[in-house]
Amino acid sequence: MTQPALAMVNLLHRLHRLHRLRRDRWTRSGLMACVCALVWALAAPGVRAQTASEAAVKAGFVYNFIKFTQWPGLREGTPIRLCAASARPLDGQLSLLQGRSVGNRLLEVRLATPATDWRQCDVLFLDEEDADRLSLVSARLVRAPVLTLGDLPGFVDAGGMIGLRVEASRVRFDVNLNSAQQSGLVLNSQMLKLAGRVVQ
Repeated sequence: MTQPALAMVNLLHRLHRLHRLRRDRWTRSGLMACVCALVWALAAPGVRAQTASEAAVKAGFVYNFIKFTQWPGLREGTPIRLCAASARPLDGQLSLLQGRSVGNRLLEVRLATPATDWRQCDVLFLDEEDADRLSLVSARLVRAPVLTLGDLPGFVDAGGMIGLRVEASRVRFDVNLNSAQQSGLVLNSQMLKLAGRVVQ
């Protein structure tokens, strides 16, 4: 893993420790640290999309998106099921999130998840290989509390909640807030301020 990617991982560990200090609300210092971490992720030279660590950086974004999302009725201690439609998303980097902690929960990564099982997930990730299944997101997950993330063009305009993209050789993200709210998910307001575009 490259030095920028390692720096991202270190920041994510710091965010995790801050998050556990207050399980249900942010301290002012913790919130500022999270904002600074996300600003770094969006603007630092280490996340240029042309580097070999692009997939690792995008996986770091996915991890942050999950940490800054609240699900209705998600029981304490239960795993967060992170599903991917393809078998090797983000060049295998998404699989490395298996077992990572989010508060007092662990991530459980499920690959090659068929559309019929999407409603059993807490998070669904689609990449460019899944472009032909993009229309199924709205059809299968209408009002379901599933955080939908995508790394393919037009994702948020098609109803996906958070879409990754590359702009000026850097990884950015857009948010479809309307889709998230209809599904009962709460996205951290500071994260929304860092989005390139927010669809209301």
